[in-house]
Amino acid sequence: MTDSQNDSYAKNKTLVVAMTDGNYNLNPHTSAYTGEAQILNSLYEGLFSYNPQTLDPEPAIALSYKTSRDGKYWTFTLRPDAKFSDGRKITSKDVKESWLNLIAEKEAFYSSFLDVITGAKDYRLGKGSRQDVAIFTKDDVTISIELDIPQSHLPKILCHHAFAVVDTVNGTAFSGPYSLVNQSESEFNLCKNANYYNASAVKIPNIKILLTDDEKEVAHDFNTGKIHWCSTNCDTRSILKQESVHFDPLFGTYYYFFKLKKPWLTKEVRNALMNAFPWEELRMGSYFPAKTLIFPLNGYKQPVPLDYTDLDHAQALLDKAKKSLGITDEFLELEFAIPEGQAVMNAAQTIKHFWGAIGIKLKIKVIPERLYLSSISGSDSDMFLYTWIGDFSDPVAFLELFRSDSSLNETLWKNSEFDSLLDKASLTHDRTKRYELLNQAEEILLDSGLIMPISHSIDLNIIDFDSIGGWTANPLNIHPFKEMYFLPPKPSVLNIVKR
Repeated sequence: MTDSQNDSYAKNKTLVVAMTDGNYNLNPHTSAYTGEAQILNSLYEGLFSYNPQTLDPEPAIALSYKTSRDGKYWTFTLRPDAKFSDGRKITSKDVKESWLNLIAEKEAFYSSFLDVITGAKDYRLGKGSRQDVAIFTKDDVTISIELDIPQSHLPKILCHHAFAVVDTVNGTAFSGPYSLVNQSESEFNLCKNANYYNASAVKIPNIKILLTDDEKEVAHDFNTGKIHWCSTNCDTRSILKQESVHFDPLFGTYYYFFKLKKPWLTKEVRNALMNAFPWEELRMGSYFPAKTLIFPLNGYKQPVPLDYTDLDHAQALLDKAKKSLGITDEFLELEFAIPEGQAVMNAAQTIKHFWGAIGIKLKIKVIPERLYLSSISGSDSDMFLYTWIGDFSDPVAFLELFRSDSSLNETLWKNSEFDSLLDKASLTHDRTKRYELLNQAEEILLDSGLIMPISHSIDLNIIDFDSIGGWTANPLNIHPFKEMYFLPPKPSVLNIVKR
């Protein structure tokens, strides 16, 4: 099909997408969740964007870049035709201000990824000034950064929406292929950004995103053509065209973790709890059980798995830990905060039963699902659950969550040896050696008794490839709207015979 045929067929046609209902945050600096990423990657763009098939970084607002021989000085040249949706030129100053605002944002999850820039970490932690951050603008299309340590995978990081260029002047314009027209609690409406540098390649002019968890209604609307792509809960058995139902593995892990506020919740106590953890029961029925944190990667060695349960051994370890801490209480109390849901409650009750057998009283606190993730930072509970989807295909996408000063570290865990291994890995250009260092870091994390990995994630999408093109399954579940297009109906057999 030619471009002119596609444009003609798609003219004024709206792509309707059903996504999970929830409290969506469309601030690229403070957003952290996959559903929001799908929208934000269409509204905002940075120096690089994801290749929809390989997820490798591709030049976006950056036309090209170069690095010094030691890998510590990077210079990016911007596209001269890059513009915001209001027609204003995107300059190197816009990139610089966007990054500095991200670093300064206290609620930003991903700001610590820029700590490699000289002065950025001190500024983020309130120990340095904005002027000391080594981001330099030579002219409107040239921006340079100086790093404390080399970071060969920096372009992969910069694909993420947190590092996109935002309108710091008016706050109303967009740098991506689409603009937000309006929004409500149940719907977002996007339209093509006519000032986008590659607007001619964007085939779908309008997008309607419906926020719903009504499984039967979603199935009905997909069957009747009212919805073109479903990435929310759906009654898959009711889908008439079953080949439209796609289950794909994600570069993600579902796990439980401790927040280290109680002084007695030491490594020794936590490892006693690991030995009393019902690994087999909780992983039962998982499509991809996770016995370590990081999703399997080619060339990356998996650490020793977490799968050992022995209540007698756990009791002996706990008794020894209590004695060293001078604790004489028969029972110790922990609070586990969980979101609403019967499956989650059943799992929590199983953990409560096993830990109760060694003298741990587990209190279960239920948080409304809409509020759960945002409540973790300010919560006094001791244990939580998370599904983390890596933002690029590298172990660091998981391990950075546990670096001592990371803006993503919800656990409050600090380990200097772990941090040092991440730093050494950043200095290593040999992938095999780098992976060995990161493997050692993951071993330390698992040995700490901090996390309990349960399963690797699976993604459900319902989309008819006879109707929609440009959608490709990938482990980050990011499907750029700018790559998608409508396909004209296939001629029926009757019509072919008549010809």
